[in-house]
This record gives sequence, C-alpha cells and structure tokens, in this order.
Amino acid sequence: MHRRWPLSLGALAAFLAIAQTSASPPATETLIFERATGAQRALAAARIVEALEGSGVEPELQPYRIPNEFWVQDLFLPPVSGTNIVGELKASSATTRTIVVGAHYDTKQGSPGADDNASGTLAVIALAKRLAAFPERSANIIFVLFDQEEQGSMGSNVFAAQWQRSGRALHSMHNIDMIGYDANGDGLLDLDVPDGDVADAYTAAAAELNIPINRATFDSSDHISFRARGFTAAFLTENLSGGDFNPTYHSPDDTRINQAYMDSAIDLMTATLERLVAP
Repeated sequence: MHRRWPLSLGALAAFLAIAQTSASPPATETLIFERATGAQRALAAARIVEALEGSGVEPELQPYRIPNEFWVQDLFLPPVSGTNIVGELKASSATTRTIVVGAHYDTKQGSPGADDNASGTLAVIALAKRLAAFPERSANIIFVLFDQEEQGSMGSNVFAAQWQRSGRALHSMHNIDMIGYDANGDGLLDLDVPDGDVADAYTAAAAELNIPINRATFDSSDHISFRARGFTAAFLTENLSGGDFNPTYHSPDDTRINQAYMDSAIDLMTATLERLVAP
C-alpha cells in the first residue's frame, strides 16, 4: 500500500503457493521476493498468471505506457510502463452488472512485501477460485492485480480511466491491501466503504462470520482511482486506524503473513461478494 501517514502503509512482493482447491484459501508455503523493478514485476506477473490458470478465470496481461507530458522528454526520460493482470468471470445470464475485485502486486524497492501486498494478491487469487465455483452469479466479476500502486497507483489509475472511457457500468470496486498483520490478535479489520448496499453486504457478512470490522476512511491505495471517477469503491485492510501498525512496513523485514488473519479477511470478502452476486 502506498499511503500518507497516518493513512499510509505499504510494501509488497511475497507470494504464497496456491492450494489447488477452489473451496479453501491459498496456504502451504511462502515465496517472498522484491517486486519493484520491471524484471521483478514481470516475474511476479508470470507467477500470478500461473496461479490463476485453471481457476475458471482466464488471466490476461494488459500492459500500459504513460508518456511524459511533452514528447521530447521521452528522448531522455523513459515513459512509465507497467502491466495489470485481468481476468473475468461472466454472470450466469447476460447482464451489464459488473463488480471489480483488485489488489496491487508491486512492492516498494528493497522490501519483499509479504503483508503489503502479497496478502491482498493472494486474496484476489483465492477469491477468483472460490467465486468461479459458485453455481450462479448475477453479476460479471473482474479480478485485477494492479501494477505500480507504490508509484502513485498508476496501474489502477490506468484501469479506472479506461473503464470510465468505455462507458461500461460498474456496480462497485473492492480493493484489498494489507490483510496479513494483526499484532494484538483481535482479528479486527478496517473497512472503508460508502453507505448503501455494498456496506450492508459487508456488515451482514461480518455479523454472520463473527468477524469484527471497523468503518474508517483512507485517502490512498487503489480504490481512490475509482472513487475519483465517481465509482462506488470499498477498501478492506488490517486495523490501521486502531494503531495496529506493521513495523516492517516498506522494509526488508516484511517477510511474514498472519495466515489465520488473512484467511478471515478472504472469508469476509467471499461472503460479501456472495451476497452481491446472488441470483
């Protein structure tokens, strides 16, 4: 997560091996490496694509290029380039109702980023597998792993701008960033979501699963790219507003994920999305 303190925490670049069942979240081993340079992010993207294949979601690499303000600058200052990873689950019946679920997969330079944001990346992969197994879905679901969040949410800005230009309807966007650290063991998750049916779905799911949530507001991470364009966007993260701050943030020591805590966040997202896509 790229944030401005006190609403700022982030770093990424860990990757857990993915269990092959759609019913359970990814578990087993952890593979952690920095994902900051182009080559590192390309390797991460290849591994994410491999994890998504066979899930029912066909991943697609969507490269982008952001030129400098003046073309002459491109001669000595290379334009920014990155790659979003996108996969879509179609609704059971044709509909324009669409939901985006996303997380960023890049990391701050020098950090292996297990919490920020391998945890969110793993959640999106697990959710793709789970939702693909739903017998019916009343909405199309787009899963996106965004590049370059740590450089000003570039990947999500590109994606959200393209979506807006397309004129395609968007019911809601759900961003997952840092769900792997819970020092005090209270299981509390922060949720930034506007009032309405999306907030109601999260609240009902949390109550059913007995997962504590706290409504808070955060001014950075990839959901902001969508809100800035008028779309409904939700953000799920660890209890940052309560001061449960990961001391390894943006450091070489961000190497561990609290598996049980991450699993609870994935369960919450599953139950929430199930409510939003139920026929």
